Amino acid sequence: MKMNLLRSCVAVGIASVALVPSVSHAFHGQLDFNGSISDVTCNINGEAPGPGNRKEVSLGHSISPSTFDKIGATSTPVTFNLAIGGNTGCTNGTKVVIELDPMSVNINPATGNLKLIGTNPAEGVEIQISDAGNGKAGKITLGKPQNIADAQVATVANNAATLTYTASYVSTAAPDAIKTGSGNSFIRYILAYH
Repeated sequence: MKMNLLRSCVAVGIASVALVPSVSHAFHGQLDFNGSISDVTCNINGEAPGPGNRKEVSLGHSISPSTFDKIGATSTPVTFNLAIGGNTGCTNGTKVVIELDPMSVNINPATGNLKLIGTNPAEGVEIQISDAGNGKAGKITLGKPQNIADAQVATVANNAATLTYTASYVSTAAPDAIKTGSGNSFIRYILAYH
């Protein structure tokens, strides 16, 4: 009798499990929402803002590992500009500041630099971005919010403004730990208007 009761309970338990839909906690995708609320629309480097607006900055080819003779040694900084405006929607007197994506997976949070990416990146070297214009100079610590008082701000005049930066490779390891490879990375940004 006890055995039949046990068999009946097991059978009912198996049947109820089969009838209950399974709950899955796996993610099947991600929705990314972005945009801005602004009455100013400035072109960037002669093109409308958006995902297709890219600027390539060459930091040099065949840089010798001996350039990095100590931790913190840099390659020759390369200056690059973001030419803002040139279109009538870029209103004179508007203050423009860049916001580099603080959540980028390419940021090394320990150093505030960009990690090198690709199939064979150099090791012990990262990319450092610095302010170099509009009265501001010095390393931008990526991955941390930049105080507006410390940020480079350009003011639109004649429907145009320029934000100027430098980028360089910087060693993050002792000279004997530097390994050759590609030196590529990227970071997304948005322009904030004030």
